[in-house]
Amino acid sequence: MPLSAERTRSPHVVLRALALLRPERLKAGSLLGAGALVAFLQVAEPLLFGKAVNGLTTGANPMRYVALWCAISVTVFAAGVVIALLADRMTHRRRLIAMSTYVEHLLALPPAFHTQARSGRLMRIMISGCEGLFNLWLPLLRDQITNLGILILLLPIAIMTNWRLGLVLVVLMLVYSVVNLIVMRHTATGQARVEDRFTDISGNLGDLFGNVTVLQSFLAVPGEMGNVRRSLHDLLHAQYPVLNWWAVSAVLTRGASSIAIVSVFGFGAALIERGLATIGDVVSFVGFATLMIARLETVTGFIVNVAQRLPALRQFFDVLDQQSHITEADDAVPLAVAEGRVTFDNVSFRYPTGSGAVHDLDFEVAPGETVAIVGPTGSGKSTALGLFQRAWDPEKGRILVDGQDISGVTLASLRAATGVVFQEAGLFNRSIAENIAMGNPDATMEQIEDAARIAGAWDFIMRKPDGFATAVGDRGAGLSGGERQRIAIARALLKNAPILLLDEATSALDVATEARLQESLERLRQGRTTFVIAHRLSTVRAADRIVVLDQGRIVEQGGFDELLAAGGAFAKLAQDGGLSTPAANDDAGARAAA
Repeated sequence: MPLSAERTRSPHVVLRALALLRPERLKAGSLLGAGALVAFLQVAEPLLFGKAVNGLTTGANPMRYVALWCAISVTVFAAGVVIALLADRMTHRRRLIAMSTYVEHLLALPPAFHTQARSGRLMRIMISGCEGLFNLWLPLLRDQITNLGILILLLPIAIMTNWRLGLVLVVLMLVYSVVNLIVMRHTATGQARVEDRFTDISGNLGDLFGNVTVLQSFLAVPGEMGNVRRSLHDLLHAQYPVLNWWAVSAVLTRGASSIAIVSVFGFGAALIERGLATIGDVVSFVGFATLMIARLETVTGFIVNVAQRLPALRQFFDVLDQQSHITEADDAVPLAVAEGRVTFDNVSFRYPTGSGAVHDLDFEVAPGETVAIVGPTGSGKSTALGLFQRAWDPEKGRILVDGQDISGVTLASLRAATGVVFQEAGLFNRSIAENIAMGNPDATMEQIEDAARIAGAWDFIMRKPDGFATAVGDRGAGLSGGERQRIAIARALLKNAPILLLDEATSALDVATEARLQESLERLRQGRTTFVIAHRLSTVRAADRIVVLDQGRIVEQGGFDELLAAGGAFAKLAQDGGLSTPAANDDAGARAAA
């Protein structure tokens, strides 16, 4: 998966996560301000407690301090309820927006990205990343600003109350902070490795879940389960060192409160004997110490939680940082298809991996003409169609539609002008009607049914228990190969685009169905430009012209009978059987990219 190799620094990741709250910065700012005010009020409570105790020991009336203390407690409670409600709603809302942004960005990335990524891994990154954002935003806005405010205000107020006892709190805070910094430093790298392993395992499991039939057919389940167990075992052993440090932190945290209170009592008693502190001062500082340790524990827990989720956030932002190598020009205009004339003008391209290429493709397809592109496996047939769809841009030359360079038109208009059917149907786990309607979401049920009839899908759909409402299963698993392909063809027919791209579109159909479909496609092709990649002689024979590729170059082109009579590359393909049975993996990489 082509993610950024350079790890983003932790502070940058956190700041970037917080920047996602910018659209609601006024609400977020109000919550931060309210949290700071609550912090000031909570720091005042131990101080008032100490004043009340001093009043009792000196015979003064402590009720004014008690009344103020009660008022502050009620205010803090009410403010806490309001802050919690607003923070919860805002962070839940922003999490869903972040998820939507991730999905939208992912679906906009070019096919070349998705051929290298794994759906299970990308799903894990989305879920973990959005949870990481939520677990940063919600505690920060609801609790941690208050906690940080208390820690910032507490020490100056404590020192002003009694600087000697205040120094005890300073020392305790420094020791506590240093210990936790050491723990976090030792766990950061380890947790990043753990998260990477989790994500890889998710990707592997996604592959397994998507190929259950293959695993069962080849009795590969035991072997794959062994790999899964080994991966989980390695994951657990990678997690152990991190868990050990967290255990040390937990033990020290639990002991810190007792140590703080004992230290304040002991040192405070000595100061009282010397007349350098009052009983009320010691009571206040016990409250300060308890408050400080409690808030330090909460803040430390928050920081540790964020540190655990930083690797997931990095992966989340790495995906968001992925840029499409296919860019739309700033001055791009919608494609206007008047006739449907397509021109390949000296087009050359090589994949970045060097696994395939096309060279100097130069031919023109007249409006309404059907052109079959044939050739041996790896000859560049699907690469040519992929370039037309702008899965990649040519390194040299250009592709024109009615004289318009497709690199200068909007991607949406180019895709709207093309109807596509590949060898892999690409169905969604929805009803048959919904899958066909993908070609035109505004289509009526009558139009959907008409497309199904033309594609030869009507009969088998009517035999289904729920007809057009029948769910096709994951990736169309509930249908046969031929049924899936006919649904895909109906979807392309419903789109009614002026240019058709058929890449092995009829390879999964039986001969009778293909014959009926050819008649329908013949009517459909009137006035439409059609590209066909096929290996069946019957499909190729129906083309107006045949372009023969070999090693990415055009070696001959012409009519079916003309090329057979010429005895060249096309005739050899037909003689060798290369045009009688579908190739299993023709231009596999290119088709996936397209």
